[in-house]
Amino acid sequence: MWRRSFVSAAGAFGTLLFGSESVRGTADRFDERTDACSRPSPPSKTVIHLSSGESPAQEHALLNAKNLLDDETVPVKDLVLLANGKGILVYTPPTDDNEFADRIASLQERGVTFRACENAMEMLNVTEDDLLPGVEPVPSGVGELARLQELNYGYIKAP
Repeated sequence: MWRRSFVSAAGAFGTLLFGSESVRGTADRFDERTDACSRPSPPSKTVIHLSSGESPAQEHALLNAKNLLDDETVPVKDLVLLANGKGILVYTPPTDDNEFADRIASLQERGVTFRACENAMEMLNVTEDDLLPGVEPVPSGVGELARLQELNYGYIKAP
C-alpha cells in the first residue's frame, strides 16, 4: 500500500515538473511541427575557433565555415574564423603544409571574416605582412572570443 502511494505521488510530481505529455508524445509533436526546410531560425552570428596548427584541424575549421554557409536552414548574419596559437599558420601563404589560401579567399568572398591573434603571431614570429590578404590581427585571441561571446556570437571549437 505504501509503495503504491509513493509511485502515485512520484508520478504526480513528475507531471508537475515535466508536464502531462509523455516524452514520446512530445517527440511526435516536435516531428510534426518541424522539418529541416521550414524551421524558423534567426540570423546567426558565429565564431569558429581554431587553435591547432595541424592540417586536418585547419581543414575541419574551414569545412565547418563552408557547411554553415551552405546550410539553407541557418541564415548567417556574421561568421568569424578566429585563429590563435599555431592555428594562425593557416593564414600564411601556401606551403607544402598549408594549401588553404584558395579556400580562405573563397570564404572571404562569401563574407567570412578571418582574425589572427597577435600574441600567437609574436610567439611564432609571424608579421602582419606574412598573413594572407584580408586577415585581421586582433590583440588577443581569447580576448576576441570573450568580446564576440558578449555580443551573442555562437561558439564552435574546431579540433
